[in-house]
Amino acid sequence: MKNSKKLLIVAGAAGEIGTEYCKMAIAHKVNCIGIVRNRRTGIKSPFFTEVVCGLDKEASIHESFADVDFSEYKEIIYLHTIGVDNFDPRGYPNIEPLKTIPLEIYDSNVNSFKYLLRYCGMKISALNDGRRDSKISLKIAIIAGVSDKYTPFVIEPFCEAKFILRQYIQSYIQLHPDWISGLSINITSTITASALRVRPHADTTYWLQPSEVVQKSFETLISNARKYKEMDIIKNFPDFIPGYYMSNKDLYEKWSRETGVK
Repeated sequence: MKNSKKLLIVAGAAGEIGTEYCKMAIAHKVNCIGIVRNRRTGIKSPFFTEVVCGLDKEASIHESFADVDFSEYKEIIYLHTIGVDNFDPRGYPNIEPLKTIPLEIYDSNVNSFKYLLRYCGMKISALNDGRRDSKISLKIAIIAGVSDKYTPFVIEPFCEAKFILRQYIQSYIQLHPDWISGLSINITSTITASALRVRPHADTTYWLQPSEVVQKSFETLISNARKYKEMDIIKNFPDFIPGYYMSNKDLYEKWSRETGVK
């Protein structure tokens, strides 16, 4: 890697959104570590290092990051782009209360996030210990949903998982407000392979492209802002119904049509 004051760590680098962030970092000459598991990015650049790592296993993280020297940087940005959702009608119209988050959703959203966060926090805290000035900063960022604030029942487990991530971020900021900040990049439906697996019959005309998500958020992601911030990236549907997220009937009809699940 070339020398740079910033290091961007992208969890889920082989996904469509993750790959776009890695490419954008390279274009801005920001050092980037792309974390992959099964697939590869195919990216070649002196600013890019691909790391194969099981993010749900602490031992794998310690092994994979053993040669990464955080002391070389002034700013570390940890971006988590991973997370699956699904559609479960839960007995609609008599919707059953959410009792737990399904393991697949919890694993992909929470377990794949928290262990690397713990590792980064521990490493940077040790480097900053005793320093009054020139502390290494850590920005913790996630990709989440604009709809999360409404917790629509069709994807309620996914929304709950993303709220857990937000709580992790804000808890870390409270511990070290002088060098930790946070960002939640909230997006509307985006064209990715994982989204299309869940909603194969959806009309994607007005879905975001991964490149749009990155173009509209990258400057904010690598900025030096402090504290915690949420930003919404929205592609409006011309026929969007006000109150849609609050209407169980509209949610059920749209998601059952798009997923093919009744």
